[in-house]
Amino acid sequence: MAIKRIIPSAINADSDAVTYPSRTGGYLEAYTIPLGAGDYAFADEGSCYVCTNPTTASGIAGHAAPVVADTDTKALLHLYNGGTKTIQPHFLELEVTAVGTAGTITYCVVYIDNKGATALTSGGTTITPVNVRSDISTVSSAIITFGACVTAMTSSRKVGQQICREVIPVVQDTMMIRFGSPNMAPHFGMTSAGTATAHGIVHMSPIVIGPGGNLNISLIRPSQSAAASYQFTFGYVER
Repeated sequence: MAIKRIIPSAINADSDAVTYPSRTGGYLEAYTIPLGAGDYAFADEGSCYVCTNPTTASGIAGHAAPVVADTDTKALLHLYNGGTKTIQPHFLELEVTAVGTAGTITYCVVYIDNKGATALTSGGTTITPVNVRSDISTVSSAIITFGACVTAMTSSRKVGQQICREVIPVVQDTMMIRFGSPNMAPHFGMTSAGTATAHGIVHMSPIVIGPGGNLNISLIRPSQSAAASYQFTFGYVER
């Protein structure tokens, strides 16, 4: 029996062709419980990517005044799937490196669409994702932009919203957004209204971005009047 650790080319994705075994994934693999914990099975087959700030310890500024009406047009992170595979966001970790003026309540809002073209119209910093397996340098189909991203989504769907902070953020606040995580954990180690440095986890539903689809992740502060800056790490599976 041939054993292939690296993911092969897709040959039967979502078709009605007769396959064996009787229930398979898009690459004819049997549905089984993967070996290893967390995302190691995806990382081992070469499907897992991450991206982060180009310069260590240097934040990227978001929008100066992202209000509630801007949730679908002023994203902090924008992703466009320009390939033929699906993309599953797994986590976005944010660290505040500079605090904007005012902005006493922070909302995290997530939108998706299937526009068929990128929704990004201007702004932001283009980020290059890398494969987490050391011997694979396959280029991801995701086009990722972080910062003051201006977007024009088409028939977008809001798939998540949460209040993340009830006071003006503090430098070195961190927030981990987990998508589809089965392991629930405390939202914050302290009240989200506290004024000390806060480290929290925000849980969102599982999301799949199909070919031609867009993802907007926005942080909205209704009374903010100057940009906050962030370091980030974003991880996802492309399969």
